[in-house]
Amino acid sequence: MTGMDALRNDPAPLVVVTGGLGRVGSVLLPHLRQHYRLRLVDRAIPDRAVPAGDGVEARQADIGDPDAAYKAFEGADAILHLAANGSPWQSWDSVYAANVRTAQVVLEAAAAHGVPKLVLASSVHAMGEYNRPAYWPVSPRLDPRPCCPYGLGKVVMEVLAKSHADRTGASVTCVRLGLTGWGLGERRYLGQWLSDGDAGRLMLAALRAREPYGVHFGVSANTRNHWDITSARTELGYRPQDDSELLADAAGPSSGPVCRLFDDSEISK
Repeated sequence: MTGMDALRNDPAPLVVVTGGLGRVGSVLLPHLRQHYRLRLVDRAIPDRAVPAGDGVEARQADIGDPDAAYKAFEGADAILHLAANGSPWQSWDSVYAANVRTAQVVLEAAAAHGVPKLVLASSVHAMGEYNRPAYWPVSPRLDPRPCCPYGLGKVVMEVLAKSHADRTGASVTCVRLGLTGWGLGERRYLGQWLSDGDAGRLMLAALRAREPYGVHFGVSANTRNHWDITSARTELGYRPQDDSELLADAAGPSSGPVCRLFDDSEISK
């Protein structure tokens, strides 16, 4: 039985989640724990306990440290890499240190253990300059056009991930997440909202996918179709069930600039 067969058929494969106690990890935990044993790796373990139940371990470690990453991935059947500084306002130096270098360490440690499946959290910021009506719905097959240093870091991560897949033969999936784990307080986010339920459905589909390498947008089935999720549907088997339009009446105007993900006219909407 190959590593990929084991990942799909073992009743309790082990998924290591970096940044597992963060905002996105907390959203995904109820979905992932139904199907996998989980090792949640984070730099800090909060005072609140990890929800009780068998098969969930919390481990404090700086995943950017090669030795710590190697130890964290022991026995892993898959890795879900969420750890990152998600601020769109940070400098390139910060992005490189917190996100790019960390991703490289994760990939190298995964290769050392021969982990057969990796899912990496990218972002719509990797394609943020396309977030204009002329391009909607934005195809994931367009050349990357990041809107900020954070988005550029995600582009570099995707390139590193593709190289890892080519070099090791592991199945690698990058998911360009939209608004995940936040309340939908502003109308301009309606086109990139990812509900908690759809986030779980998306990541489960990505972990099960056998594709050699793929990059897909991760948003819900929104009426305001700004990011094309056709490839996530057809290649991953993602079946979103939620639509941001049901929350549109409660969403308010824009609060201010957010890098170049939105053009200036969005600020007053």
